[in-house]
Amino acid sequence: MYICVRKAMEISEEAPELVYLSLKPMLSVYVGMLKGAIASTMEKVKTRIEDDDSWAIELPRGGGEVHRNTRWIADCLVSLDEADIGQSHSDLLNYLMDLLMRKSELCSDPSLRYLFLLNNTHFVKEMITERCVRTDGWIPLFAYRSYIGCYLDVSWGHVLSSSIQKPNNSPGPLQHWINPSSLAKFESAFNKTYQAQKLWKVPDPRLRDELRRGITKRIVSSYRDYLKEHPELAEHVSCTNKTPEVLEEMLGQLFEG
Repeated sequence: MYICVRKAMEISEEAPELVYLSLKPMLSVYVGMLKGAIASTMEKVKTRIEDDDSWAIELPRGGGEVHRNTRWIADCLVSLDEADIGQSHSDLLNYLMDLLMRKSELCSDPSLRYLFLLNNTHFVKEMITERCVRTDGWIPLFAYRSYIGCYLDVSWGHVLSSSIQKPNNSPGPLQHWINPSSLAKFESAFNKTYQAQKLWKVPDPRLRDELRRGITKRIVSSYRDYLKEHPELAEHVSCTNKTPEVLEEMLGQLFEG
């Protein structure tokens, strides 16, 4: 209705002056009333979303998927932008990003928390890009990429650190497994992390592929480099069916949900 009234005002500006002067006061009143109604409705929406019990229930068991409340607010965001109501859509965007950060704390597992933040902020970014929503230079939205690094660190960093040490005399960042027992620790840590996250969800195929490639680069590349330097362990790796190729194939199945 707000959009229709705004359109009527635009049309009336092209009408004869007497018609425009007679319509302008009435239409201006309607615009003000509708703006107030929209603002009041958005406050009710925020209250309902804040108090929604589904956050606490669905976040831990949802596999990091995009929450329905995120989709709902994103739809409101697009509608406000289309209505061109001042800064309302930018204010709602800031609110949504803050809300996601606060609600993510309901995830006791930090890996799942960052995956939830990544999925949801990426979803909002994609909708804004596809629907050409104006953000008035609101750059922090694109900080979603930082969640990729956070997720990789908390989810997969220990897989290497639990079984790799950096030699004291090493001039560079290269790290080495020190013996077969450490290699077994690596395999155990990898399996535990993989099984825990195998059914987590990343709905966007491009984001899913990017995450898989990030994990592969961090884990499999280091693993492959190590085996090249220690060919004597190749037989052990072959027997446990944990070759780099096998691990890479396993990682290619992550996040399908």
